[in-house]
Amino acid sequence: MGAASNVAASNVDLSNCDRELIQYPGAIQPHGVLLVVGEPSHVVLQVSANVETFLGRSQAEVVGRPLAQVFAASGRQLIARIERATLESDPAYILREAFAGQSGDVNIFAHRSDGVLLIELEKATEPEQPLAADLYSPLRTIISRLQATPTLQAFFDTALEEVRAFTGYDRVLAYQFADDGSGHVIAEARQETLEPYLGLHYPASDIPAPARRMFGLGWLRHLPDADYTPVPLVPELHPETGQPIDLSYSILRSVSVMYSQYLKNMGVHSTMVMPLMKAGKLWGLISAMHHAGPRHVPYERRMAAEFLAHMLSLLMASKEDGEHYEARLRMRSVTELLAERLMRSTDIHEALAGDADGGSLLDQVDAAGGAIVTDGRVTLLGETPLERDVKAIVDWLYRRPDQFLAFDELGKDYQAATALRALASGLLAIRLSSRKPEFLLWFRPEQVQEVTWAGDPSKPVEIDEQDGMLRLRPRNSFAQWKESVAGRSRPWLEHEREAAQNLGRALLDVRLTQLEKIEKANRELTELNTELDSFAYAASHDLKEPMRGIHHLATYLRRGLDGVLTDDARQQLDTIKKLARRMDDLIEALLSYSQTGRAELAIEQVDLDQLVDEVLLACRERLAETATQVRRSRSLGLATCDRVRLREVFSNLIGNALKYNDKPSRWIEIGYEDGTPRRYFVRDNGIGLAAADQSRIFQIFRRLHGRDEFGGGSGAGLTIARRTVERHGGRMWVVSSSGRGASFYFTLEAEEQP
Repeated sequence: MGAASNVAASNVDLSNCDRELIQYPGAIQPHGVLLVVGEPSHVVLQVSANVETFLGRSQAEVVGRPLAQVFAASGRQLIARIERATLESDPAYILREAFAGQSGDVNIFAHRSDGVLLIELEKATEPEQPLAADLYSPLRTIISRLQATPTLQAFFDTALEEVRAFTGYDRVLAYQFADDGSGHVIAEARQETLEPYLGLHYPASDIPAPARRMFGLGWLRHLPDADYTPVPLVPELHPETGQPIDLSYSILRSVSVMYSQYLKNMGVHSTMVMPLMKAGKLWGLISAMHHAGPRHVPYERRMAAEFLAHMLSLLMASKEDGEHYEARLRMRSVTELLAERLMRSTDIHEALAGDADGGSLLDQVDAAGGAIVTDGRVTLLGETPLERDVKAIVDWLYRRPDQFLAFDELGKDYQAATALRALASGLLAIRLSSRKPEFLLWFRPEQVQEVTWAGDPSKPVEIDEQDGMLRLRPRNSFAQWKESVAGRSRPWLEHEREAAQNLGRALLDVRLTQLEKIEKANRELTELNTELDSFAYAASHDLKEPMRGIHHLATYLRRGLDGVLTDDARQQLDTIKKLARRMDDLIEALLSYSQTGRAELAIEQVDLDQLVDEVLLACRERLAETATQVRRSRSLGLATCDRVRLREVFSNLIGNALKYNDKPSRWIEIGYEDGTPRRYFVRDNGIGLAAADQSRIFQIFRRLHGRDEFGGGSGAGLTIARRTVERHGGRMWVVSSSGRGASFYFTLEAEEQP
């Protein structure tokens, strides 16, 4: 005997179990025979080594021969039935046959896998044609009793007693999987002399991922004798492809050595396992175990049990959903209330935070705290981590690709959360945007609980040393091991996850609806602006000629009739000329404004220092008259823009800086602030602007001073300048206070979103 020792899971790499290719065992259980048959030739390619005990023919007499020869009298009938059958992955019953040397009949099954036909033979132990009532009547009674159970627990208690009576196994248990692959026994029916397993937890390594996937593929897995010797396939590999055969759906597939040893360590000789499926996913297992000795369940009774497995899954799902029906109704009502509020509100935070009518993010899901995070803004509800911790969690979530996440042990995936476990051991998260870190979050506090394991979960395997070789084998001890589990919250139930996802979908629908409205309004606004531009252009163009005529006529009358005009008449004609010039300036401004919106931008690389030099050269007389100092601390560099339009922007801003300054010592500063994009500015120490006036100055024809104060003007310059900047994709704004100068800023491209 070799020496065996317990080894902590941290010292053994159990990931090999999760990568084990149990669908390729290369062997079967000995209570039947497997033939691998090529199609369409129907030639036997591989056979299990025990073929002679069933067919009375040696391996050499079977491999390489057509089915019609191998099965002699029944060969043609077998092929005909196979060709008529709809063979998919699940093995189908083909026929029952007697063979020379067999004490009884043999059931023949077939299915397709990896491009070959798999034919399986198994001894028939039931009468050839059992009465349907023999199985239908007890199944009908079982289903009626299950439908009448009031709760999910009562359903499982009843189901296990019925399955145990129907199959003859001395223990049947219901096993539910957790998200991490571990599981626990939620119900049990057993002989009184057997040690109870009810309430015990088992680590994920006891039923590793490949085994869970395998259980989810078929409705029944039967192992008549755990202490069997596997029968290999001959040859071991497909002779044409050189690959092993996928036996995932095979009735006779040999199980993992670790699994059979695990059962023997538990004192189990035979098993029949039926999956509990919900929404296409493996929810749990109904596991029938026999401790008294090997037990072979006949095909006919297995088929009845398979039908029962279907019904158990359907009824289980219905019972579980029914238990949470009231909660689902309440959550649906809250979703509708919040969705309606979102439609009316432009502020998602206010809409989800709740009001006097009730209904908030925390009413949607049973949680101690919640958070709404959008556009860098955080709204906290209930008991939550600090805002900085919530932002850190959101940054971590944003780096993950998932749309929806649920954790009941957040610290396991996000180490920084271990310090927050009193408030955030549990986290439910819905992503609101793929472009920005925007989430809805629900938090649950730590709930310390005592878990009873079937054996020490930190020592799931033992190392067995034999002949100088180290081998892993399942643990021998299944003694109860109690563990205090910290850092975990109450798990998020399925209907709670659904409710959170439903709210996320409702919010997305609202955002899409609002976006469609905004896009429609923008289209209408664009059309209206185009019409207004056209009108402004036409009106300004058509009005210029009459205004020139009025000005010329007033000038002619003033000069031609000067000798006969009274002083009052001369003054009135001068006023007409002045008003005509004023009107002409306004029309010119209106025309320029309309052209700003209509003309195509001639985008090019522009040297801004050279462009500003041109503007300052045009203003040199005014600069000299006012003794204004121009400050330029560094080069403005190059910009991608329309040269002519941007020169007008600088001309307007520099002109205003010269105009609106009554200080004895005057200066103008031209430069930019670093950032993405650059923020260009024209700054002065002039009269400044009151806060109330800082938005009004960008309105067309809106002047803050008298018509003749500070040199007059049309009041359209800043409007045109801002529109030019916006057409480049940027924006313009002012920072100022009355009497303390003004700083006009603008960008030439869109700013990055936070």
